[in-house]
Amino acid sequence: MPVEAARSTFYDLVHVDSGRDHAVEAQALLRIVRARHPDASSVLDVACGAGEHLRHLIPHVAVAEGVAVDAPMAAAARQALPGTTIHEAELPHLDVGRTFDVVTCLHDALARFPLSGYRTVLRALARHLAPGGLMILAPIWMPDQATRRTAREALTRAEDGRPVTHMARGTPRDGAHRLERHFLVADGDSVRHVEDTRVLRAFGRREHLSALAAAGCGGDFLSVGLAGRRLLIGVRR
Repeated sequence: MPVEAARSTFYDLVHVDSGRDHAVEAQALLRIVRARHPDASSVLDVACGAGEHLRHLIPHVAVAEGVAVDAPMAAAARQALPGTTIHEAELPHLDVGRTFDVVTCLHDALARFPLSGYRTVLRALARHLAPGGLMILAPIWMPDQATRRTAREALTRAEDGRPVTHMARGTPRDGAHRLERHFLVADGDSVRHVEDTRVLRAFGRREHLSALAAAGCGGDFLSVGLAGRRLLIGVRR
């Protein structure tokens, strides 16, 4: 199975294993939005995965759309959220043709880019913000937090009952974090193996705020965040 297909097929399962509660996280986001932009009525969730956060945001805003970074994830999100607009786009070239009151990016998509690419993506996200709009990001750990992780494994079941074994190992390397994940999936009479290796780049506070400023946004970090990550909040000038 191609890695992209595996990500979409087992996306929900992997994040449930990691302890993320998307309903709770969505409520936390809504509290931030209501406190900082009480008139906000539209949200664009970038790198939305299979639509886990969107599912819980849709009932609370007039317009909620998502952006998937590849075709399998777009298909998974559209299947999970019929009737919801899901765009498919490479993030540096993102252009959905309108602006929103809130733009979010809450998983690892931004960490796939070097600093120059990160700055390019933030400019693309900012172009989708109305003046005074909020950009809410969940960057991965700061460089001094990228510690070596021993192998972690989990045995779970997909929604259709297929057993899935997941093993992951993280290693800091050259200012980034190399995350290696393996899946064994029992499917009929066979067992399939899928490997997914990612290099996630960790930027410091100065780099994040400088990238926001270059995108035309002021902002700062919140002391609390999602899934152990502090949230970075930008405001479109």
